[in-house]
Amino acid sequence: MLTEIYCDRFRQKTISFHSGLNVVLGDENGTNSIGKSTLLMVVDFVLGGQSLIEHNGDVVSELGEHDYRFSFQFGRETFRFQRGTADSATVYVCDEVYGIVSVKTIEEYRSFLMAGFRITLEDISFRALLGPYFRVWGRGNDDARFPLHAFKAQPPRECVNNLIKTFGLFGSIRDLQVSLAEKEKESGALRNAVATSILPKVGKKEHAKNLVSIDALEQQLDAIRSNLALYATSIADIVNREMVEQKQRRDGLLETRSRVEASLRRVRRNLESNRHIKSAHFDGLTHYFPEVNQNRLAEVEEFHSEVAKLLRAELCDSERSLSDQLIEVDGDIAEVDSTISEALRSVNEPTAVLDRVVGLSNSLQAAKDQNRFYELGLALRESIAKLKSFLSEEKVRVIQRIEESLNDGMRATASAIFGEGRKSPRLTLREASYTFDVHEDTDTGAAFVALILFDLTMFDETQLPVIAHDSLIFKNIENDSVSKLIRFYAEFDKQSFVAIDEAEKYGPDTAEFLRGCSVVLLSDDALLYDTDWRSKSELSPGRID
Repeated sequence: MLTEIYCDRFRQKTISFHSGLNVVLGDENGTNSIGKSTLLMVVDFVLGGQSLIEHNGDVVSELGEHDYRFSFQFGRETFRFQRGTADSATVYVCDEVYGIVSVKTIEEYRSFLMAGFRITLEDISFRALLGPYFRVWGRGNDDARFPLHAFKAQPPRECVNNLIKTFGLFGSIRDLQVSLAEKEKESGALRNAVATSILPKVGKKEHAKNLVSIDALEQQLDAIRSNLALYATSIADIVNREMVEQKQRRDGLLETRSRVEASLRRVRRNLESNRHIKSAHFDGLTHYFPEVNQNRLAEVEEFHSEVAKLLRAELCDSERSLSDQLIEVDGDIAEVDSTISEALRSVNEPTAVLDRVVGLSNSLQAAKDQNRFYELGLALRESIAKLKSFLSEEKVRVIQRIEESLNDGMRATASAIFGEGRKSPRLTLREASYTFDVHEDTDTGAAFVALILFDLTMFDETQLPVIAHDSLIFKNIENDSVSKLIRFYAEFDKQSFVAIDEAEKYGPDTAEFLRGCSVVLLSDDALLYDTDWRSKSELSPGRID
């Protein structure tokens, strides 16, 4: 709970707070602009709010930038902080004498308060939780017809959702919303792809035509597959037989080529190694007399034998014959290789059939893709419709549960405060709006009684940590009703903050009770701050402070 607020510009430098009802008590004259509403705004400020900065600009303009030091007690531990008007986005963590120890951002500080007050709600922030129920003049949430509004322009759907979150019943709705958002994102991406011509636009008629095309294309491909299997089998058999024959022929040609090439090499070696033919006799002679003139010996030999000339002529004839034979064999081998390659192509490259298959397959895939995206879009639309229906049904189920609980609670609270038979307000919730019915809807006092009954019921049934009601709310309520209502605040250990004045008009007992719950007494001579700037400018119309 909040235990104290210190400001060196307060007239009463430190204001201490306690559990239960905390009263900011004005004087018996009902004097305005003495600081009652402003102190409630300061309490909101130390609870992480911004209304003091946004709606009470005169405080800063008259006092200048200033700081507030404050403490909370959570469990047995006290936590101290400092927050200033100059940099309201920063909260300083302090020690026992308010020396600055560390720094928190305002969001970190609000998370700290969430944990400190032991609020376990997952779907709502600390400020969204407090917003509607911190009813101070200037914040725009004191219209008794719209108790769920934290500010006048807040969308009703958001108000209803925040109420569900305050009751901790938003989980199932959140899960459905996440699923719906995912499907809507997918559907949007598909629509954008069609709009930008990434995907073709396919309607119901195109889908039906594609079904016919798909059936026809699949039949054509099946026929080709069957014929191609027979074609491939027969070609393979022929080619296999021809390949065996051609391989045998090629092997024979290669053997012939090897023999011819070997003979040709020997003849050319004999012709090129020496222009003369040596006999075996001269071979032996050159072995023992390597320096002997071999050409001279050959000339001698040739001179004595005409046989040598005949042998040389025969070798030349043999060379020509073998060369011609080698060329012929190489030609035969090339022919065999060409025959083998052509046979292989007839099996491995049936280009006409292949082109036909590719064309049909592409057309088939295109038709299937178009229908697949059409069916995906249809399925997404159906899923979105179902999810919206489920979401609506779930939300209706949840709000009916909350509506029943609050209406029963307000009836019980009204009976506890005013006795049996007292009419109570009725909240009617819809998915995106709500109504708050006060039976005596022409009576301003009855409307504000209904507003208080609603807040007290919320205070009782939820994890709402604090509430605050400004003196404006009590002005038009009958004195006897105020006397009864004010005591009910004290039934809660949780802190409530009430600004009120003219205590004596509610009777001596209630006046004494209010003084006992008061945290500060303000009057025309005892203002909240140490500076009085009321005479410097006219008060805002209708201002209660």
